[in-house]
Amino acid sequence: MGLTGHAFRLNIDPKVVHAAGPTSFPGGYILRRNLANLGFISNLADAEVPVSPELAERTLALIQQTIDRGTPAIAFDLFIPEFGLIYGYDDERQLFHAKDVSQDGTIPYGQFVQSRIGVLFAVTISESLPHSKYEMLRMALDMIVDHARSREWNHIFHGQFAIGLAGYDAWIDVMRRREADPFGNCFNVEVAADARVFAAEFLRRLTVQWNGANFVERTVRERAAEAMAHYGVVAEAFRGLEALFPYPRGGTPQDPESADRAIALLTEARAAEERGIEALERLLDFMKAYYSEIWVH
Repeated sequence: MGLTGHAFRLNIDPKVVHAAGPTSFPGGYILRRNLANLGFISNLADAEVPVSPELAERTLALIQQTIDRGTPAIAFDLFIPEFGLIYGYDDERQLFHAKDVSQDGTIPYGQFVQSRIGVLFAVTISESLPHSKYEMLRMALDMIVDHARSREWNHIFHGQFAIGLAGYDAWIDVMRRREADPFGNCFNVEVAADARVFAAEFLRRLTVQWNGANFVERTVRERAAEAMAHYGVVAEAFRGLEALFPYPRGGTPQDPESADRAIALLTEARAAEERGIEALERLLDFMKAYYSEIWVH
């Protein structure tokens, strides 16, 4: 969650805080960058349906190859419109074995390649890359900061969602208008709350797993500790939001008292997250400058 940047994501629908927000991002682009951060080269199938028989066959072959190597494929809209994994196949019966948050079952090849969402989507891992932990962290910080500052490439959903720190502003605005969808709001609270717990834990681990043996390691520990304190505040604010809007019942986000309390908590979370991002920006700038100097010399 930390190295992929997902612990730091916020993707908010500015109209009603729709439940589609957390998964409405350019999946192929983001997931391939995620996998690169973790040290893997990946392949992407991301084509509008109906796809040609040749492309369908190549996509099925890529999925089978990664499964044969012992690694599942990442896909979208297996049983419901969410991300999931394809972990097995049966050529005789022309079926994939797959799992998402709703169920673990089988999907006919034909159903998979003619996706209901209009896009045939699958990401497979092809091989690994020898990244150092320094490079993995630098790449992760690059993604985290770009997302927080709304610089992330997002042509597919351009103008439809507010991301990063701007997501807080959009969320607060919906609460002020008393127009939050109860289910969408509590789902976004649950996703963001879970993510920020991982963010704080990821930063905590940086403070103990980087051993301080050199200047870079000591700087990572110092900046991570600074950011961790701020993300602890963010996580605590989201615990308050979870109490207000429990998943899946949703609470009453359009009630003035609940909405005003939510605005206060979101404002607190945004301020703390901005301070956390500023600490991570300083760490990213340090790592870029340090390694640029190494390459120059």
